[in-house]
Amino acid sequence: MTHYSFSGNRAPWWVRLLTAMVGMVLLIGLFFFAIFAFIAVAILGASGMIFLWWQRRKMRKSTNQDIVVTQYREIHQNTSPFDREK
Repeated sequence: MTHYSFSGNRAPWWVRLLTAMVGMVLLIGLFFFAIFAFIAVAILGASGMIFLWWQRRKMRKSTNQDIVVTQYREIHQNTSPFDREK
């Protein structure tokens, strides 16, 4: 049988323990960061959807109250500009 020797096996026990603990902390930290990032993106998406829905609702409600000008007529007195100088 062939026995493979890794350089990690030659390190003291406390170095291997410290390496395993740091690796676990990094792995758990990455896991919680991924959960936090997912929740943050979900909150941003939900707030954006609510904002767009609110804008559409506000636009739909305000169309019934708007006054649309279809004709425009200038109202002025029938005086020539030369009469104003006098």
